[in-house]
Amino acid sequence: MKNISVILFDATVLGGIQLMTVYTIGILSKNGYNVNFVTMKISDRIYNYLKKYDLKNVKIKMLPKISNVTLQMLYSRLFYREKDFSINMHGDIQPIASDIVYFHQFNIDYRIRSPFKEKLILIPQYIIRKGFMEKIRKEKLVLVNSRWTKAEAKYFLNINAEILYPPVHLERFRNINNLNRDNTVITISRFSRDRGLDNIIKIAKETDYNFIIAGYLQDQEYFNEIKDKKTKNIQLYPNIDEETKMKLLSSSKVYFNPTPYIEGFGTSVVEGMSAGLIPVTSNRGGVIDFVPEKYRFKEFSKAIEKVKRAMEDWNAKEMEEMKKISERFSLENYEKNLLDIINKF
Repeated sequence: MKNISVILFDATVLGGIQLMTVYTIGILSKNGYNVNFVTMKISDRIYNYLKKYDLKNVKIKMLPKISNVTLQMLYSRLFYREKDFSINMHGDIQPIASDIVYFHQFNIDYRIRSPFKEKLILIPQYIIRKGFMEKIRKEKLVLVNSRWTKAEAKYFLNINAEILYPPVHLERFRNINNLNRDNTVITISRFSRDRGLDNIIKIAKETDYNFIIAGYLQDQEYFNEIKDKKTKNIQLYPNIDEETKMKLLSSSKVYFNPTPYIEGFGTSVVEGMSAGLIPVTSNRGGVIDFVPEKYRFKEFSKAIEKVKRAMEDWNAKEMEEMKKISERFSLENYEKNLLDIINKF
C-alpha cells in the first residue's frame, strides 16, 4: 500500500483537527507514501504550513466547495467515492466510511437541531449519520483521541475504537526550564463565550495570585465583558504571537483550564505541562488520561482548592514530572503509532 487519501473537507482555519491532518500528511509523505489530500476548502495558511514538509509525494484534490453541512454530508454519501486506502480525519461530521475513521468527540445521538424550530430534527443528517455509524461499526477501523472518547464510542454506539493520541508540537516547549517563576496562573484560550473564562474571575477574587488569559480574540463583545469584570490581578493578552506565548508560559507555574464543556483531548493543557506548568482542570474528558488526579476537580466550587494546591506543589521536581507526562503526545510518538496502525493493513 503506497497510495493514501487523507480527507478533511474544511482546511481553512489552523485548529487542532487541521494541524493533525497536516502532520499526518507530512508523516506519510516522509515515509514514502503517495498522499492525496482531499478537501473542499484550503486556506493559504494551511497550504503554507503544508509546505514545511516535502510535498513531492502530495497532491491536493479539490472537491466542489460546499459550506452547508447537510449538503456536504449528502455529497459525501451520494457522489464521493475514494479508490485509494483512505483516512477520514473528521468522522464527527464527515460520514465517509474510509478504511480508517478518526473521531475527536462523539455527539451522542447525532441529532442536529433546525434553526427554524427548536425541536425539529434535520432528518437527512440523522439518517445519513445513522447509516454511517452502522457501516463503520461492522467494517472499518475507528480511532479516537482518548480513553474518554473510546468509552463514549462503546457506550452510545457499541463501537470498539482504538486510541491514537493527537500529536502536540512539544519541541517548542521542551527548552522552557525556567525555575525562577512568578505565582502566576495562566490560561491559553480563544476569547469565546463557550470557554468559561468568567470562571477565572471568580477564582482570582479569592487569591492574591497573578492570572493571565491569553489567546485568539474570537468574540469582541465577550472580550469587552471580561475586561470590564476582571479584577486587578488578571491580565488579558488578546491575539498574542508565539514569542509572547512562550514568555508567559515560562514565567507561570499553574495552567488552568476553565471550560465547562467536555473536551475529547486537551492540546493546550498538554502544551502547558510541556512548559513545566502544573495543570488544573475538570475531572471529565480526555484530560483524565494525563492530568494527575490530585489536580482535577469534579465541581467548579472545588477548583480554587486545586489551584492553590498546584501553586504550593510547584517545584523543579514537579516541573520535570509534568514535562515527562507530556512526552507521551510528541510528534515522534504520533508518527510511530500512526505507522504501526497503517502497517497492520
